[in-house]
Amino acid sequence: MPSIPLAQTGPRDRLLQQLAKSAVLPEYSQLPCISERLGRLFGLGDTMNLDAATAYRTRQPGEVQGAMADRLTDELATTRQALVRRIQAWADELEFEGEPEFETVQDACLALRRRITANSRQLRDKVRKAMKTQGQTLARLAELDSVFDHTMTGYTSQCFSQLSRVLEQRFQALQTSSEQLQASDQQTGHWFHRYCEETQIMLLAELDVRLEPVLGLLEACHNEVNKTL
Repeated sequence: MPSIPLAQTGPRDRLLQQLAKSAVLPEYSQLPCISERLGRLFGLGDTMNLDAATAYRTRQPGEVQGAMADRLTDELATTRQALVRRIQAWADELEFEGEPEFETVQDACLALRRRITANSRQLRDKVRKAMKTQGQTLARLAELDSVFDHTMTGYTSQCFSQLSRVLEQRFQALQTSSEQLQASDQQTGHWFHRYCEETQIMLLAELDVRLEPVLGLLEACHNEVNKTL
């Protein structure tokens, strides 16, 4: 299986840790268990959709193709690398006449986050579509993933919306701290540079979380390929 350069430590853990530092989310260990959280999200209609997905049988079973899995794995790696470069340079084009203004910073950050969301969703849809012609097992998994994705879209959007509040709070905190140090004649580095670095860490964590479902689907594809060897 080709190497996929996603972070080796859990992306969700890293993102939750960043949010917990800002007192926006409880510690990860204090969150309800996964079954309890899913139980809150899935209603009767969602459960029926899951049952249908479990029994799903494609009309185009086909055969598992290793070339397909390799091609999509390479595309995942290429997509991530391109987005990482965008994240690393996200603040380079920002210009201010005086002190940085949060509205300008927020607009640039939101535009990049929309791109991350769109690219990861497009890739996930593409992988699911390819899996529909790669045998019954992968076709069924693609259908299950589609149901989970649809059911959790609202919850996922709500969770990721917290990032904007975290970044705004951090911007204000660093700006206030810098002003206080300047007022007391203490030396301080430019606070905005630190803010940009922290935002970059947050965006990289969000990127890996959004790509995790794609990685999981591709790992399943490679597992099926190995079974046929």
